[in-house]
Amino acid sequence: MKYLILLNRKFPYKSGEAFLENEIEEISGGFDRVLIYPSDVRDSDKQTRTVRSKNVDVRILEHSSFKSRKMSYCFGAVKHMSKSSAHGLKRKWTDGYFLDGVEKQFRKISRDLTEIGIKPGDEVFVYSYWLYINAGVACRLKEFFKEKGISVRAFSRAHRFDIYEEKARFSFLPQREQLLTQLDKIYACSDNGTDYLKSKYPRFSGKIETSYLGTYDHGVGKCSEDDVFRIVSCSRITDVKRVHLITEALMLLRNEGIKLCWTHLGGGDLYEDIKIKAKALNWMEVHLDGAISNKEVYEHYLNFPEDVFINVSSSEGLPVSIMEAASFGIPTIATDVGGTSEIVRDGVSGYILPESFSPRELADRILQLARSDKEAYVKLRTSTRELWLKYYQAPLNYAAFVKAINNIDGAKE
Repeated sequence: MKYLILLNRKFPYKSGEAFLENEIEEISGGFDRVLIYPSDVRDSDKQTRTVRSKNVDVRILEHSSFKSRKMSYCFGAVKHMSKSSAHGLKRKWTDGYFLDGVEKQFRKISRDLTEIGIKPGDEVFVYSYWLYINAGVACRLKEFFKEKGISVRAFSRAHRFDIYEEKARFSFLPQREQLLTQLDKIYACSDNGTDYLKSKYPRFSGKIETSYLGTYDHGVGKCSEDDVFRIVSCSRITDVKRVHLITEALMLLRNEGIKLCWTHLGGGDLYEDIKIKAKALNWMEVHLDGAISNKEVYEHYLNFPEDVFINVSSSEGLPVSIMEAASFGIPTIATDVGGTSEIVRDGVSGYILPESFSPRELADRILQLARSDKEAYVKLRTSTRELWLKYYQAPLNYAAFVKAINNIDGAKE
């Protein structure tokens, strides 16, 4: 039997990790049985997303709330602090919190796996979706299976918060050296992430490579045929997404003699704040749609004309939201953070802004596109779609991912 053990946080419960909805359908066919362990889900939670693959089994092992588990890790951190080589009390405590979370999750999962009855002769792939606590559990499970004489390989994806240390609390991510030592492979979701990890940890360069996520082809979207220039953004409304900067840029276009419409897809902690700020845009059309499903996002892009997608995050991996927009041929204006410039290429699929851009800079780019020659704009939409077709199709990228993990060196011991 060939097993894939997927360690993630929420999927297929709650929201978030939406990209796994695409991935699991593609990669599950490469295994006899797939076991998903979402760490931040309790047994009373309601599943929100359907997994169609018949060989996928979602295993919920938690009974307590996420808040209770966090408190448990906080108290448990103290006993692990002596194992930390980090400098400073705060960083040592962060290491302790991490190690306590790994230990407690590992105990529950390893007990469950014992009951499943994986045995010598079987082949096990332990896959952590994040290079964080889930990856620590993957390392422990690797040891667990090796002690039983079972062929095992352990690997992790890495996205944004789990790569860029200066963006983390205390500018520190716990147990980096240990994770990179014990994992067989690390797949960053962007070349920027790969380059960052390799430069930070050069002795592990052979273990680190890029594996793009991907989205499906739902068709080609429409651009506006009237005299209105339509802007769309799609994200949770949180501090890191900086949606308020879109409202500030749009305010600067009030007297430019163009008709504008802005639609934001997504809710979040700052949704009400954005509603208040958007009231100042009473001279233009504004739609704040709140949280909607991925399916509704795709339907919007296919059925409603949109002329530019905007992403002004202060931190990103390689945004799936931009992939989705690009698949419909919608060019993007975005900040040069993480791997964003790998999909938003100046003059090819949109325009890049500096991370600390001013609202004026964003306003000028919107104005440039709104007043662009029709032929040049259509060419931009075409090249946006072509870039997506070449690099970001889910079936191609996930087939390549399955092939890559099957070829990890030293997998069979």
